[in-house]
Parts: sequence; structure tokens; C-alpha cells
Amino acid sequence: MTKNIELNFDNTETESTENIVNLRKHWEGLSSTGAKWEIYNGDSSQIIKDLPKDSVDCAITSPPYFWLRDYGVDGQIGLEDSVQEYVNAIADVMDNVKEALNPEGTLFMNIGDTYYSGKGQSQGKDRKSNKRRFGLRAVDKSGGMGIGLQRKSMIGIPWRVAIEMATRGWVIRSSIIWHREKCLPESVKDRPSRSYEYVFMFVKSRKYYFNKQELIEQKVEEDMWTIPARPKSGGGLDTAPYPDALVERCLKIGCKPNGTVLDPFLGSGTTCRVAAQMGYSSIGIDLNPEFCEYSALNMENI
Repeated sequence: MTKNIELNFDNTETESTENIVNLRKHWEGLSSTGAKWEIYNGDSSQIIKDLPKDSVDCAITSPPYFWLRDYGVDGQIGLEDSVQEYVNAIADVMDNVKEALNPEGTLFMNIGDTYYSGKGQSQGKDRKSNKRRFGLRAVDKSGGMGIGLQRKSMIGIPWRVAIEMATRGWVIRSSIIWHREKCLPESVKDRPSRSYEYVFMFVKSRKYYFNKQELIEQKVEEDMWTIPARPKSGGGLDTAPYPDALVERCLKIGCKPNGTVLDPFLGSGTTCRVAAQMGYSSIGIDLNPEFCEYSALNMENI
């Protein structure tokens, strides 16, 4: 059963009126495995601050990529004017995740890279360009993005984010390569098409939960995971979901049994859905109300 309530920022239940500001929508329920799940619509940084300290056992997430999509929501991450602003925005959210994560907890973060075109004009030929509300993307503007990038250069986003997080107290324990088997090839002719992304494993202390036996039993490359990319989710939403198998592996190696899982960028709800199916409690947060409603609807059938 799903309960749909609305909460203000004091976490008190209230009626929905036009006079209420900073209103959150909140869905919760129990899966068939008995695992509790909660989905919040709102700013993840603010919502995570209200979670009890050390209450999360594992965080699994994929932040919005830099200038890849405009989700049409004010305050979204991914459309910053500079690389460092984007890096800081993600690191700020992860600062709060670190506070909610217990000392033995782990964080798995999937993040992809972006190319700097510097063409001084919109690429404009794909259908996504017509949906953008802000005209010329930062990665299309001339000037090297203020960091001296040459045109056509890969920006190096994943490692810029990881290193920034390391300066804020996170420990980078592994840079896992996710080989996106059977992914659609890019329409480029002057470089190899990309077929992998990073999944960083972070911890906050020297001793943490890690089930290495799971990797040994699966007889897989421990830091190169070949997992097919997942097609777009249904409902007409462009949520860029990662595959169930990716979440499953992260949970099996990085979350203690019956633990609580957090995803601060929930998207289509893959993390919460897979966690519930495996018997883990979960908390998902997303700024986009359509994504949250879609995720909550899917959770009703678990």
C-alpha cells in the first residue's frame, strides 16, 4: 500500500494549499518483501539534512550529467555556467549524503563525461536541442569554459567530481569501469565511440562493509563490470535510467543485509525499486515531480 502525503520543511503533515511554499510531496509504502520505501519530491540537499545522522547504510546514485539534458525543473543540477560550479553542486549534495551515511557505509556514484565543442553556436540538429530553454549550452560557448579547454576536448568530469569529493573527506576506494555492453554507438567519425562510464566507490572511514566474496562467486572482473545498458523507461519520461543489474551488484557488495539505501537523484526509481525487490529499505529523492510520481507508481507493484 502506498501513502501519498505532503510535507513542509519542518516534516509536519499539512494540507496542500497555494499559500504553502517549499512544499514536498512524499510517498511511502512497504514492498512484498517487507522493506519500507520512501520517495520525496524536492531539493535533495535540504531533504537529506533532515535524515538522522548515520542512518543510511549505502547510497547508490547517478547525478545529472553536465549539459546532457534539460529536465525543465528550476534548480536542477547539470546546467551550470562552468565546470567547477557543476562539480561543486554535486559535491555539496554528497557532503550531506556523507552526514547521513553511517561510518561503515558506502557510496556508489555513476557519472559520465561530456565533450566541450566550443563551436560558438548550438549543435541544433538533434530533437533535444529544440527542448532546451536556455539557448546556447555552456559547452558550446567559445572561451574554453574558463579552464583553457580546446575544442572537441573531453572535459574529464568524473575525475574532477571524484577529486573534489576527496578534498572534502571522502575516500575514493575504487574507480569501477562499467562497460555498457550493447549500448547504441555514437554518431562520431573522428574518435572511438564511448562504451563505458565510471562507477566510483566512496567510503567515509577506514573500516566499512564490503562483501568481496560476492565478486569472487560471480567470477567477474572485480573493477570492470560488463552490464548491458538499459533502454529508456516507459511513461514518455527521459530519465536516463541505469540497469537493474548495476544496482544489484552495488547492493550485494556494498550494503549490509536489511540495510537502508539512499538515492539523492532518483530519476525513474531504479535504485528504490531494485532495493525493495532485494529486501532493503530505501529512500529516493528527486527534484522533478513527474519522476517521483512515476517512481512511486512503479513501487506499488513490488
